[in-house]
Amino acid sequence: MPITGGYTLNHGDRYAGMVVDAELNNSVSKLNKSGATVPWGVFVARDGDDGFAPVDDTTTAANIIGVLRRELNRAQMDGSTGGAPDDRDATILTAGTIYVPTLGAVTAGQAVYAVIGTDVAPAANPGIANNAAGTGATTGVQIAGAKFIETTTGAGLAAVSLVIGG
Repeated sequence: MPITGGYTLNHGDRYAGMVVDAELNNSVSKLNKSGATVPWGVFVARDGDDGFAPVDDTTTAANIIGVLRRELNRAQMDGSTGGAPDDRDATILTAGTIYVPTLGAVTAGQAVYAVIGTDVAPAANPGIANNAAGTGATTGVQIAGAKFIETTTGAGLAAVSLVIGG
């Protein structure tokens, strides 16, 4: 018997941390050692051999291991931050194409910077992407092997191609 009404699927065309397409990609599994939920789609840094944590003002480009990949198998409480729960494993994309939140408009081909902020002006959204080094709260580190692959008109989500190696 066919379903005739009342049931629909409402999916946006993109979400932070969603892999863009079926292009070859690589991910690693790491433990969230941050003490908090880390939102999907942000750049994260190495925390020991088996863990990750959000980037902060002490993060260098060499410490960044990839982008936190959205996982649909995680139950999230209504109203909670969608992301990797503390002290649980999560998947980090180290090579491939993925949607990331951006600080502002970006242009295809531009370099990608992960916003880390400073000790005086912490980043409001650590780990989001930008197309410039920024200053103060928008200070970022350039991610070697990463570039924007689409143009946007403002802050939001943009596709990034990256090869970090986690």
